[in-house]
Amino acid sequence: MIISEGGAMSGVGAIHISEIEPTLSALEKVLGIDLKNNALGSVGKKEFSGDIDVALQIDADKIPEFMERLKKTPEVLDIAKTGVIMTKVKIVGYDPEKQTTKPRTGYVQIDFMPGDPEWMKTYYHSPTDKESKYKGVFRNLMIASIAGVYDRQDADEKLDDGRPLESKRWMFSPTNGLVRVIRTPVAKKSGEGYTKKNNNKKLQDGIKNPEEIAKALGLDSAKDLNSFESLLTAINKNYSSELAKTIKQNFIANSTVQDIGVPSELKVTETLADKHLSRIKTLLGNLT
Repeated sequence: MIISEGGAMSGVGAIHISEIEPTLSALEKVLGIDLKNNALGSVGKKEFSGDIDVALQIDADKIPEFMERLKKTPEVLDIAKTGVIMTKVKIVGYDPEKQTTKPRTGYVQIDFMPGDPEWMKTYYHSPTDKESKYKGVFRNLMIASIAGVYDRQDADEKLDDGRPLESKRWMFSPTNGLVRVIRTPVAKKSGEGYTKKNNNKKLQDGIKNPEEIAKALGLDSAKDLNSFESLLTAINKNYSSELAKTIKQNFIANSTVQDIGVPSELKVTETLADKHLSRIKTLLGNLT
């Protein structure tokens, strides 16, 4: 067995939804841990998955011992350790007739992600293809955009870069849930001015229950958190037009959204009146 450091596993490919259950069941038997009920994201919701993410409830000091178990497991063909434990396993019941645009090799990558399984299933939730056109990351970025401005209390005094000297606000964290914090800019060591960094002081333990998260953010229920589309509908319904506009602008400005592409629902479309005005301006310009 080759133990590599970082990057994706070599020789792995997509897995069909019909192959997920037998593949995880086989690994469950040899490892003696629940994998199927702790699968994360879009696993089992889409016809093909690029890999399988599984939440692993384990103490940090037990991870080396778990790694040793994986090394001794014949079904685990390769291991890589980064922020997660990546493994390469053979797909049970592999059907080469089932093909997709993603490579299919008969092997799949299974990533073990240490953490609280229940919270991770909430944070890494991904809607089905019928519920959303977008990846789960868009859903999380929209929740983070809401958390950044909803019920936010900024001090009147501002820095030159526009940051308030103190801000009481929500943060949506992959490890701590929805957390209420006091954010302050970090002062320079010289004592003159501030750095670009911020310090966040927790005011309470993070909220991890979906219903309580929705309530804290002024939404109707956990159903509003299901997808980018359900959140967009909830924003337009529950918030003022000004607040909704700010949330959407912050979401669009996010670098990940810019890289992947702004959802069509938020793209500014040119109205017929705008087109006529643009045409008139062009004609007038040609006459001068």
